[in-house]
Amino acid sequence: MSEHNQEEKQSNKGNPLASEENASAQAIEGVLERVAEKDPQAALDIRGYIAVQQVTHQGPMPSPDDLKQYFQTQSDLPERMMKMAEYSLENKAQHHRKILELKEKEIELQQLELIKADGAHKREIVTQNISLGLAFITVLVCILGAFYLALEDKKEVALLIGGTTVIGIVGAFLANKRDSKKK
Repeated sequence: MSEHNQEEKQSNKGNPLASEENASAQAIEGVLERVAEKDPQAALDIRGYIAVQQVTHQGPMPSPDDLKQYFQTQSDLPERMMKMAEYSLENKAQHHRKILELKEKEIELQQLELIKADGAHKREIVTQNISLGLAFITVLVCILGAFYLALEDKKEVALLIGGTTVIGIVGAFLANKRDSKKK
């Protein structure tokens, strides 16, 4: 007996259907080997007539043939199985609907956050523009005041006002440049 057959025999212990199928397959193989010893062509012909039937079924319910066998075992079993399958599918559909609702809420919240962030950004830009406008007016008044004082022969005061204005502008630009590099 080959190693493969021994492994199958060991793996099928405790399963009477599998062991019966295994025994039948071994019996057929034995017959075919004996025939092949006497007439190899006859063995090939016999192998051509032997067909393996494999039936597959997919879905939440067993195949109709299996349902008939379940009915023979217990008459209300197929109906109970149908109810269980319907219940399972309905639960699955409810879970999918709930997930979709939660995803929609998540998207809405993200959109609200984006709108809030956009509004805050716009307010910041407006505040910066107002600050720049007021700073420009202040600088203009200080420089014009310094020129007026210089024309009125008050050079020390004009120099003080004009110099502090220029130093303030240069300092503000340098501080702004340093802050933007840190970000």
